[in-house]
Amino acid sequence: MSNHSEQRAFNGIFYVGSYGAAEESTIHVCSFDAASNEIKIVQGVAGLENASFLTLHPNGSLLYAVSETGETGGAAGGSAVAYELDETHGLINGIFNRELTHGAHPCYISIDRAGKALFAANYTGGNSALLPVSEDGRLEEAASVPRHAGELGPNAARQDAPHAHCIMPLGETDFVCAADLGLDAVIVYRYDAESLTLTEHGVCKVQRGAGPRHLAFHPSLPVGYVLGELDSTVTLLHVDAQQGAVTAGDAVSALPAGYDGYNDAADIHLAPSGRFLYSSNRGHNSIAVFAVDQTNGALTLVEHTGCGGETPRNFAITPDGGHLLAANQKTNSIVVFRIDQESGKLTPTGAVLELASPVCIKFAV
Repeated sequence: MSNHSEQRAFNGIFYVGSYGAAEESTIHVCSFDAASNEIKIVQGVAGLENASFLTLHPNGSLLYAVSETGETGGAAGGSAVAYELDETHGLINGIFNRELTHGAHPCYISIDRAGKALFAANYTGGNSALLPVSEDGRLEEAASVPRHAGELGPNAARQDAPHAHCIMPLGETDFVCAADLGLDAVIVYRYDAESLTLTEHGVCKVQRGAGPRHLAFHPSLPVGYVLGELDSTVTLLHVDAQQGAVTAGDAVSALPAGYDGYNDAADIHLAPSGRFLYSSNRGHNSIAVFAVDQTNGALTLVEHTGCGGETPRNFAITPDGGHLLAANQKTNSIVVFRIDQESGKLTPTGAVLELASPVCIKFAV
């Protein structure tokens, strides 16, 4: 059987956000050529403290980044920044503009499919924010800032308050989902594109102490997955997209049986085919590979693969589904793995990019 990833091997640009001071290069433009297994830095951009999460405008002309800080120029809370991109090479031309997220330490952003609204999760602030996006891509003052509330989880050290950790659109619907680590919940908002508001529509509680961190929704099945940072589980979510209803199903461990050392689960992604799901472990320092049942979305563990470094806070899969790039925060490296298209298993290619404190990878659209 032919390997489709080799037939259409990825050769393009990706962006990396990093922790660091404003005077350091915290955003990098990088390139990866899967055919030659070459990975390199093309451009480094300074000026933004703790650029810990990125997203791209649907038309590919702008890059957005959070500045994960407690205050911005004397104002309370972190901020989001829009960068103009060179249409030909994908390089960053400079900062377009910046707006407050109205909550401390924003750690995640996403954008709606029409490119009209940016959604931010403020971790310490315990709230979400909707920032309108103008026709030219400029960010506008936050129009809706719903605060998370509810029963806190049992982990007193980590679940002392609401902690918004992820926010993303629910497929092609008018709903947006936010994972809250402190509340052991996924909050579903109705997004009104005309009034530019987020209104709470429902709450999906998961097992106590899970600490929901990141979400992934299946491209064709009515299911999603939420990664529990605190208990290192992946919980199946049953999704009625038209009604905006999300309910928790079975949870499976993202760790090998018998492992009892320290671990904080970090990131989760589905292969473009929807046949495999991957999650990263900080502590065990691995990527867990699961096969996805194509009838009901149930997960079966395939393997654990060492991430090639320490603290894989984030990873990304190439748009062709052929490779996985793991961002190892503590060992300052991005490690490239080949994905077997039949088994989902990972094999290191030997390609490694040295880059300070990488914490987010986004491929150009």
